Amino acid sequence: MFDKSVLVKIIFTLTLTCLFLAASFAVEPGYSVGKEAPDFKLMPVGGGKPVSLSQLRGKPVVVVYWAAWCGPCRKEIPELKKLYDKYSPKGVQFVSIAVGWKQSEDDVAKFKTAQSLPYQVLFDKDNKVAQEWKIQSIPTNLIIDLDGVIRYREYAIFPEAEDILQSMIRQDT
Repeated sequence: MFDKSVLVKIIFTLTLTCLFLAASFAVEPGYSVGKEAPDFKLMPVGGGKPVSLSQLRGKPVVVVYWAAWCGPCRKEIPELKKLYDKYSPKGVQFVSIAVGWKQSEDDVAKFKTAQSLPYQVLFDKDNKVAQEWKIQSIPTNLIIDLDGVIRYREYAIFPEAEDILQSMIRQDT
């Protein structure tokens, strides 16, 4: 019915097209590496005083945008917990921001408890912070240096993230 070589060419062309499209989305517009991170002020899940990025200035900060329903977000939790255990005693602050898409604060609170998340969990109910930061997909992970400059922005925690944290620890001591 179909010539096998034609089918292979079609699959090859579709694969290249998908790779091209994926690559075109890899560079996220908005607040990127080398730019000063904009301040935010959000409430912690479960109550408490508002948390702002500016109050963490002078310390390295890991910021994670995520959602409880997001498979890749769930998958990276063990890695984030390891980083937290290793670097929070050295002064690195960890802030996770749960976006308000398709989830309530109650959903996030239940997920936080079920997963025993050790770091601060904030809720961006109206997604205003996510919009300002040009968050287009989750998870989005950022590392912000002591001066408030974004040094890492990726959709996952790659080995280079730990290298960046190490360099900030040395710089801070």
